[in-house]
Amino acid sequence: MTAGASLARSACGAALPLGTHADGNALRASYRAGVVDRLLRPVKARALSPLSAALARHLGCAGASRLTLLGLLVGLAAAAAAALGAFAWALGLWLANRLLDGLDGEVARRLHTAGDRGGYLELMADLVVYVTLPLGAAAGATGLLGAEALVTSPWTWPLAALLLASYYVNLGSYALLAALLEKRGRGAAARGDPTSLVMPAGLIEGTETLLLVALMLAFPTLLPFWFGLTAALVALGAAQRTLWAARMLGSER
Repeated sequence: MTAGASLARSACGAALPLGTHADGNALRASYRAGVVDRLLRPVKARALSPLSAALARHLGCAGASRLTLLGLLVGLAAAAAAALGAFAWALGLWLANRLLDGLDGEVARRLHTAGDRGGYLELMADLVVYVTLPLGAAAGATGLLGAEALVTSPWTWPLAALLLASYYVNLGSYALLAALLEKRGRGAAARGDPTSLVMPAGLIEGTETLLLVALMLAFPTLLPFWFGLTAALVALGAAQRTLWAARMLGSER
């Protein structure tokens, strides 16, 4: 442990052992447990290690919360840039948002301030950005706010609505199931999982979301196609999870 980490330990409170119920990024990790994300998580942690260590030293005990808030603001700025037709800026800000999204949990772990509160706030920030970015992209691509229209398809807004509807159903598919698993005593603590909630993986996880949104912003003339494709994949993942839940819950009668 570095000197900076030691100071963080004494200043920010007793350390929480990693891998416990209160592990950082716990809520998010509970449902972003797909194959790709599992493979990339240790790679991401190693890549972000020098930067997260420096941020932990300089930002102090509230560092992770500050990064979460900054990530939310950057994500909203990406949505605003897209709405104004500045898709190159929107893409850069989206990637910066994803970087901050990965850093806040790493910083919290280093400062031993990780917990369910931080995980919950990070999830809420993610949901806000996930909703506003497609709306901003649709506004920018159709010239709603005065930018040059890049898309004339009448399906742009209906497909944007379909994408948001798929997000809504997907949210219900994992949040409701998580509550039922906790009720039945089959939650994360009972299974010994290093997360706050135990959830089966879905088809579209964190890595896939990053790539699909980046493609939307990089190729806005194809926005209706990206909306439709992403909505279909998210809905398929929700259906996959729902079928798994129906079999699992039915077998416990």
